[in-house]
Amino acid sequence: MSNIHPDELYEQLCENATSRKKKTLTLVHEVCRKQSESDVKDFSLGTIAGLMAEKGGLSEQALRNKNAEPYRLLISRWAEYSNTTTKKPKKKAVTTLNDEILSQIAEPTVKALVGMIIAENKKLRNENNMLKNQTCITIDMRNQKNVTSPNSDVVVVSALDDLTETEINALRDAVSERFFKERGWATDEQGRVKEKGYPVYKTGYVTAIKKILKQI
Repeated sequence: MSNIHPDELYEQLCENATSRKKKTLTLVHEVCRKQSESDVKDFSLGTIAGLMAEKGGLSEQALRNKNAEPYRLLISRWAEYSNTTTKKPKKKAVTTLNDEILSQIAEPTVKALVGMIIAENKKLRNENNMLKNQTCITIDMRNQKNVTSPNSDVVVVSALDDLTETEINALRDAVSERFFKERGWATDEQGRVKEKGYPVYKTGYVTAIKKILKQI
């Protein structure tokens, strides 16, 4: 059964089917054929039911019923024919240009600095876009966690909302205890970074990054 073409299985299933069942089999067959020809090979019952809905097809629950086995068999055959399964395909993680740039940087410190530049760039771009769309606006740059009674007339600019996971990880790595131990670095309360007593980064380096991470 698994080696036959979906068209052959469709013909076999239609042989002894009622006219109503043939109509549904035909609809399932047509929808699955289009899925097989598309870039997204999604043969999950929910997706197939959704595609059939506009044409009066069965719901997902109906496709799961015991008497709907012929339809599931046909869907499964189309999935096998398309080198996939009837499970919902996992969504591919969206990779941004910034992620690509950061992934090419091997040096954690440089990666962290580039991540900070990207974050600042996004912050300024968001504020600029908001100003373009508003004629009168009050910008509240306070940390949203500290705002106890928000004012409806105040627009809160969230500077870090669109940081990607890659950018956030780059910042975390830059001030991690593991990274400092590997480098033989030490930091003080002012956020300075030193190596064997010699300055590596000026006052505020560590504290600035940690403040950014607290707001995420």
